Amino acid sequence: MRILCGATLSLAILSFALPALAQTPEQPVLVDQIVLPTELMLDGVPFGGISGLDYDPENDIFYAISDDRAQNGPARFYTIGLTLDGSEITGLDIVSTHELLNTEGQSFAAGAVDPESIRFAADTGTILWTSEGNAEGAPEIYEADLDGHVVRTFDVPAAYIPDADGKGIYGNQAFESLSLSFDGASILVGTENGLMQDGGKATLEAGSPSRIAVFDRDSGDLTAEYIYQTDPIRVPSTEEPNYNDNGLSELLALDEGRIIAVERTFASGYGNEIAFYVATFDGADNIAGVATISGTDVVPMDKQHWFTIGEGDFGLDIDNIESIAWGPQIEGNRTVLIASDNNFNRNGQLTQFVLLAAPGL
Repeated sequence: MRILCGATLSLAILSFALPALAQTPEQPVLVDQIVLPTELMLDGVPFGGISGLDYDPENDIFYAISDDRAQNGPARFYTIGLTLDGSEITGLDIVSTHELLNTEGQSFAAGAVDPESIRFAADTGTILWTSEGNAEGAPEIYEADLDGHVVRTFDVPAAYIPDADGKGIYGNQAFESLSLSFDGASILVGTENGLMQDGGKATLEAGSPSRIAVFDRDSGDLTAEYIYQTDPIRVPSTEEPNYNDNGLSELLALDEGRIIAVERTFASGYGNEIAFYVATFDGADNIAGVATISGTDVVPMDKQHWFTIGEGDFGLDIDNIESIAWGPQIEGNRTVLIASDNNFNRNGQLTQFVLLAAPGL
């Protein structure tokens, strides 16, 4: 399905300053955006819930995963093409839809899966994807072929599995983020907030100790775990139901020792604010196999602010950004594509794709 872009935004440099840190990339530049309505249907199934993206440069195609819990349609991912004319997005093609299947090769039952992030492995022609919780609330990591059939699963450490003793992930706060390492030898997954036994969820006063787990891609073994300390919730709610949160919504390998981390704040009455950081593993404690960090002195990953998109920045009505991927080069510069999860909410939420040029990366 081809979607034509309407008005095109001109190039605009972010107006807010970055810390003068040599290791932090230059400020990105807005290229363009395209927004799809929540009412968009494909063969009777709503398009939306985009919670993860990845780019295959050889075929100039994006893989996008929907976080539909098999309730509005089957668990699924899409292939998407962007049509560019210089620095303008002139169209978006929803090329294909693929069902994600369970380990028995069957459709997931409603509520038995919560797809969140996706990455394409070019060397094997497979996808890696995460589920934030199965029917029992346990997070999962899958590798699948491009027809959605499971190739293998990864063993999630017991510390992440929720139980009646108050251990494991908080509900809806698990593997929101996923990336291949820079060299492709490892798989990185991150929890949106800390494990229950590690600390509380993010509040207006304090952040939360999210865990980033590293798995060897060949053996599937857990090789490392690190703490990524999220920000406190940046914006208070201003209206009922007075809901707000902040968490790690995606990560993307930048180079050998660094990742781009995306933190998303939402506050009812305000909307969204999306902060982007460059975080390093160097100097952080490896806590692999540690059941809880409560009462211990753990050195978290160091993070440096890259940029933030709040409501109105770039002239954007920024939505629920949950994904980031590399995109095609424009005038010699790398780009990143970010996208929003519309929560299948027809009351003001949309599916938004925003393309940013990243000079110097």
